[in-house]
Amino acid sequence: MAIQPIEEQTRKFAQGKDQDTASEKVFAFTYGPAFLDELGALSQKKETYDVVIVDATKSGFLFTTEVLLESARHARNLLTVQGALLFVKQDKAVALVRETVMGSLSLHIFDRLAELYDYSPSLAQLIQTILGSAAGILEESTDLADQVLMSSIPVLTSFGIKLKGGVESHRRRNLVLGAIDNYTPLSTISQRLTVDGTMNLDELVEELRSLEQVRAIFPIFPKVPFLVHCFRNKIPFKFSEYLTSSRLLSQDQLDELLFEQQNSRGKTRLNLGALAVAKTYLSTRQLEIALQDQAFYGQGGEADKVKIVANSSEQSQVQSLVGHLGTTDPSGVLQSLANNRESGVLSVEYKGQQFRALFEQGKLTHAKLGKIKSDDAVVEFVSVWREGIFVFIQRQPPPDLSDTACQLTKPLDKLLLDGALATDNVEVVWKKLPKGANSPLEKMPDSQNLLQGSNLQDPQTKTPCTAEEIETMRLLWKDLDGLTPISKTIDNLETITTYQAAMAVDRLLHYGLVSAPQMGIAGPLEKFQEIAHLAQEKIGLDRNFVLLRLGLQGTQGYSVKTRMFSIGTAGEIGVDLAAARQAGLSLSLVIKNLEDWQVKYIEYLSHELDRDTLRSIVFTVHKDQ
Repeated sequence: MAIQPIEEQTRKFAQGKDQDTASEKVFAFTYGPAFLDELGALSQKKETYDVVIVDATKSGFLFTTEVLLESARHARNLLTVQGALLFVKQDKAVALVRETVMGSLSLHIFDRLAELYDYSPSLAQLIQTILGSAAGILEESTDLADQVLMSSIPVLTSFGIKLKGGVESHRRRNLVLGAIDNYTPLSTISQRLTVDGTMNLDELVEELRSLEQVRAIFPIFPKVPFLVHCFRNKIPFKFSEYLTSSRLLSQDQLDELLFEQQNSRGKTRLNLGALAVAKTYLSTRQLEIALQDQAFYGQGGEADKVKIVANSSEQSQVQSLVGHLGTTDPSGVLQSLANNRESGVLSVEYKGQQFRALFEQGKLTHAKLGKIKSDDAVVEFVSVWREGIFVFIQRQPPPDLSDTACQLTKPLDKLLLDGALATDNVEVVWKKLPKGANSPLEKMPDSQNLLQGSNLQDPQTKTPCTAEEIETMRLLWKDLDGLTPISKTIDNLETITTYQAAMAVDRLLHYGLVSAPQMGIAGPLEKFQEIAHLAQEKIGLDRNFVLLRLGLQGTQGYSVKTRMFSIGTAGEIGVDLAAARQAGLSLSLVIKNLEDWQVKYIEYLSHELDRDTLRSIVFTVHKDQ
């Protein structure tokens, strides 16, 4: 399995992570048995790379910790400073980033590839190249990163002011320098320079990165992932954290300022920002912008409120709206945009999901939620979502949203009514389950082939089920494993709404095609663990470990079912539901196997303890039943 170079080992991106005019050196691997040998061979070449990608789409992240540690050892030699070793599969990524010249590494985990776009658009584009269109990173990328970047205001440094006053730079750089006045946001600069075809947005961003690299402007790109992370997760941050994360100050410079602050006895004590200006690390204008960023993105108490950024230009007015669902519900957000006759794209994110909607003069025309499109996407959004971060930007819609499949067939007020009815109907169904949407469902045998016919009736309306409704029942029934909560099963299916799934569950329950276990795994596991703990105090750790092991082997033998149970070094008893799922066991069978193990363990224990002691232990644990 040979190392695969990407376009002769180099690739240039307009939105490179820290590379602007220079090309990025990139290598890509496909993960396999010889991966560490190949990585070691590359390391021995004594060359450094900006990005090394490991394509794990076929293997997944099933490699051992030793592989990750050994990869980190090679990464210290392979990567340039701020270079990344990326393990990537279709929906997630893990990055090892070399932070310092000495080889210190940081670990970054991206639960979805859109988070990788927030961290570095260049890496996202590179992954898109490696994985192809199936990755869907650019389609699913968040608008929040764009909002942070486009509302940023470039500020010239002393060196930048000298460059602007001269004419030595090439034409494109002179145009960008001329547009920077320390008060105009990037969105307006973009409009001015792109409206007449002078340059496109990618060229503008590339030139800004180049100016940032030569320190002609204060950094604006490094703050994007930091502010996105803090605002999305409602994390207040200190001003000192902002300064270093945005690379306005190095850690050494910050330490120097903090030391001077603490030792300013008998003198007027300046705050951190003023001290940075006094030391000429920042200009007064850059300090003002930094304080505005902290107030807008970093105040925990203010984060729930709707925030608006308005930037005026000669041609038009660009307006962004940012906020968190909570104090305002999904219906309120949609109605507000409609009432204000807005035009643009609304993007809402929560736990790896993204809802997008297109408004034209206040009319909601298109919508998409993952693979759910059109009216169903709006109903799902208003009936289910209670949390998330939303961003509205006046801009052209992406191609995946403006597609005819996403076009709505009903007006907004009708969809909001459908959403309210869906909420009520879903709650009725969830109340029938022991843990509501968190209940796992076990499929029962379809001995009468009900799901293959067309004679089913809806138990509520007493009307025949449509072919689409029966197909939803079939899809849901087929995917139930008796362990996964129904809410997670719905997420996994991706193409059906919560309302459609809830109605399917109601019909499956009515026809006896599914059952909801009344007991979870936590209760029986806790009681077994307590019995084993009390017995261990009597017979010791080593002896108790042996009896637990004998009891497990006595009931499960050496079958695949044994893998779902574990015994810790301190005698802890564990259940791996992922292994149970792979073995095809339902929750009821897992609980039964656990109880069988407990019975066998107590049987062995009876040979070690007298009858009264053993009875006292069991009675103590089960007395509340």
